[in-house]
Amino acid sequence: MNSTAAVVGRDRELGALADFFGSDERLPAVLLLEGDAGIGKTTLWRAGVELAVGRFRVLTSSPGGAETQLSYAAVGDLLDGVGADEAL
Repeated sequence: MNSTAAVVGRDRELGALADFFGSDERLPAVLLLEGDAGIGKTTLWRAGVELAVGRFRVLTSSPGGAETQLSYAAVGDLLDGVGADEAL
């Protein structure tokens, strides 16, 4: 089962994600997920990543507890899958 199918009761939010990642506009854009702790932001983020992977190169990072104290650990994780000869 994919993560968008696992999201229950968030049709409006999933629709907004689909619209955002399905847009043909090539302008820089930002999507902000905000809300109280425990309301499902991470679940929506994962669903958004799944939608984005179909159209874009997606770089993600999920630093562990010890890595949060290392300033550039997340950047290293992000760039780990990018080839040295590729331009960002």
